[in-house]
Amino acid sequence: MFEQVEDYPIDPIMIGADLFAQDPRRDKLNLTVGIYQDAHGRTPVMEAVKRAEQRLVDTQASKSYLALTGDAAYCDTLGQAVLSEAFNAGWVAAQTSGGAVALRVMADLLAQMPKPPTVWLQQPTYGNYVPILTAAGARHQALPYYDRLRAELTFDQMLDGLKAARPGDVFLLQGVCHNPTGADMSEDQITALLDLLEARGIVPWIDLAYLGFARGFEADCATARRIAARFPECIVCITLSKSFGIYRDRAGALYVKTRAQDHARLTRAVTAIVRSGASHAPDHGPSVVRTILQDPDLKALWLRELDQMRQRVLRMRQQIVATERDLFGTDRLAYLAGQSGMFSLLPLNTAQENALTRDHGIHVVQGGRINVARLGDADVDWLVKAVCRLLSPSI
Repeated sequence: MFEQVEDYPIDPIMIGADLFAQDPRRDKLNLTVGIYQDAHGRTPVMEAVKRAEQRLVDTQASKSYLALTGDAAYCDTLGQAVLSEAFNAGWVAAQTSGGAVALRVMADLLAQMPKPPTVWLQQPTYGNYVPILTAAGARHQALPYYDRLRAELTFDQMLDGLKAARPGDVFLLQGVCHNPTGADMSEDQITALLDLLEARGIVPWIDLAYLGFARGFEADCATARRIAARFPECIVCITLSKSFGIYRDRAGALYVKTRAQDHARLTRAVTAIVRSGASHAPDHGPSVVRTILQDPDLKALWLRELDQMRQRVLRMRQQIVATERDLFGTDRLAYLAGQSGMFSLLPLNTAQENALTRDHGIHVVQGGRINVARLGDADVDWLVKAVCRLLSPSI
């Protein structure tokens, strides 16, 4: 029977991790998998998380099942923290196993509609969007968002492409720290995009995976709050893996704003899709998040720790730019300082990208994505010299 199974596409991030593991060299640098690391190469557990976990150990009375849509207190607390006054009881909310399950539940819902909408994606975009949408059977099309060789947004081309969208279609965007490019839209560009979405009756779907890593937690919620306050229908997916450093504990959520007459029907639909797929979400990570957000002291501690992570990533970006100027007097990588979050794309073509690994031992995700947060101080010279010599062999 199993000889009938066809080859499935392999996740380029996993390919990069596998190739790094197979590389026999001792001098090699892994900039592939998307996790935060401190200056010592560790992915630490936040002190706020440890304290919340201890409180749960001391007070948690049961590990029985929750509702299929999870812990209502967690959903409400997180919804209020992220969406502020735009969030209320009229939203459909579900606790999910990280952001990927939130995305998949929504993709299933869109695909099962009698007249399925098209989901419009920024290209390049997060590597798991297309597999999730494809597995759900959801329609999707890509729009040009970023030119990696020129290191700039192709914003006008994206808006032009959206003119082909129909009313009721969906536009999937990332709130902050765009993955894989690190290039976020300006406030004016966001306004222009939202104006177009509203004028054409396109539903915004915002994915929040890196809250706190761009300008700080409150500032990073701004676009989601604008969308939530402005549109009668919108979709918000959240994962807290990076923001709380709880990657393996799978804390996420799905929020859907809908009209009052559609609320009960949409709630039943989301519940049925959750039941047929992931069923009950794990609760340890979400309980940690709820405990922190509901306690002013723990929340203040978490925000300080989150800002320390943000500041480290920013310093690494600035150090790359300064190192290139010191070593070569050039600014080929200067754009990195103006981007945000853990990821950016190197301005390398495919042959140069292959040479980066083959000749310099630096492993990146296919397409040139690097995780800036995996760099240590001693790695910056290595990366800058390799990239600049590939861009300008004569130096």
